Amino acid sequence: MITPKYISDLLGAPMAAVVQAEAIAARATAEFIQEVGFVNSASSAEGDFGKVRNITFSYNRLDIDGKVQEASISVPLLTVIPIPSLKVAEAEIEFDLALSQPDSSTKGGESDSSDRGWFGSKARQLRMKAIIGKKPSPSSNNSSQAATANMNVKIRLAQSEPSIGMVQLLNILDNANKEG
Repeated sequence: MITPKYISDLLGAPMAAVVQAEAIAARATAEFIQEVGFVNSASSAEGDFGKVRNITFSYNRLDIDGKVQEASISVPLLTVIPIPSLKVAEAEIEFDLALSQPDSSTKGGESDSSDRGWFGSKARQLRMKAIIGKKPSPSSNNSSQAATANMNVKIRLAQSEPSIGMVQLLNILDNANKEG
C-alpha cells in the first residue's frame, strides 16, 4: 500500500535533489581547477593549491630588422582551457498528485503562548497529504485506476559564466605574466 506523504515533502524532495546536484558540480569544478591549474607540492598546506601551472608557447616572429627571431610566451593553463562549470539553468519538475485526507493539527498545548498567531489565536496548520499518481486518461471510464508513479523531470544544463572571483584571479595571473 502506498502511504500518503505531505505535499511539501513531495515538492521539496526533487528541488533539494537539484540543489544537491549543483553542489556536486561545483565541487567537481573546484577539483578540476586545483588539479589542472596548479602544481601542488607535497609541502603545501591544506587549502593551498600550490603554484600556478603555466604553459609556454614558442613561435617565430620578425624583429624590427626583419630577421626571424624565436619568441615565447608563458601563460597560466587555466586562461587557455575551458573550465567545466555547469549550473542548472532550468529545472522543470512535473508530476501528478492524488490528494488524500487533509491533516489538520494544532501546534503546541493550550498554555503555550509562543505558538499564538498575530491575533492571539492558536496557530493551526492544514497540511494536505497526497501520493504521486498517474493522471487518469480522459478516454478511460475506469474509476478504480491504480495510482502509479509518474514523475517527469526535465533538467537543462548550460555552461555557467565564470564567477567574479575566477575572473579576478585570471586577470591577476595575466597581469603578473605581463610584468614578469
